[in-house]
Amino acid sequence: MNRCLNCGTELTDNFCPHCGQKAKTKRLKLKEIIGDTVNSFIGGDSKLLNSVTALCIRPGHMIREYLQGHRARYYNPMQMLIWMISIYAVLSFLVGDDIFFANNTSPQDHDTLKKGSILANLWMYVEKIYTYITENKLYYMVFTAVLGVWPTYFIFRKNKILRPDGESICLNHTEIFYVLLYSACIEIICSIVLIPFTLIKGAEDILTTINNAAGFMFDVIIMKQLYEIGWWKSFIRNVLAAALILAYILILIILGAGLVYGIVCMIYGKEAITG
Repeated sequence: MNRCLNCGTELTDNFCPHCGQKAKTKRLKLKEIIGDTVNSFIGGDSKLLNSVTALCIRPGHMIREYLQGHRARYYNPMQMLIWMISIYAVLSFLVGDDIFFANNTSPQDHDTLKKGSILANLWMYVEKIYTYITENKLYYMVFTAVLGVWPTYFIFRKNKILRPDGESICLNHTEIFYVLLYSACIEIICSIVLIPFTLIKGAEDILTTINNAAGFMFDVIIMKQLYEIGWWKSFIRNVLAAALILAYILILIILGAGLVYGIVCMIYGKEAITG
């Protein structure tokens, strides 16, 4: 009697009726790894291919279907984001340039602060954290999605989607987070499509502008299809959401800087600021 090596269920076909694993499993070899990887992209049951195609053609409808419970055919956004970033990283490595996410800014000049002062050291650590987040694409995308949850929820709080049972609901914060993660996936896909053009010298600024414009355009499409609203309403609300996100980030920076300044003053006194 043959049993599944994964769950122990009795096998009656080429696949386990309980967990879906293949009845026959071979030892891992390089050709098996390559074959499984290629099959994950071009296989007839490829969730990744289905997800990418749906996001590019009908992003808002696909996201609404996922939120409504049609999840077997699509990757969840975190899995898809990891896949897209991995593909982008490999292609960028092959091309030898990363113009969309690389942090090309030089460190701030700290000559106005006395070398070795408490505030200078704190600022140095803040810069290190910022550089680490912006250069790590996964952290950057998740971080920006987290920051965008509340502003996006606030702008679209009165819009509803229809559930399969006929109930109209407003998306909660977690569902908004998933929407933003899928939007991040589309941004990565746009970057992947533009990678070959990065070989053109002097095209960095134009390509970055195109990438940002395409990302915003897809945001408009997503919200239009997701909530079934007009183009103009979707555009205006996306602009308002973007402005609110920027204001939200600015407020967090100001509050964070004020908090650090207050802590330094309380612990070390104001003389620590100037050394």
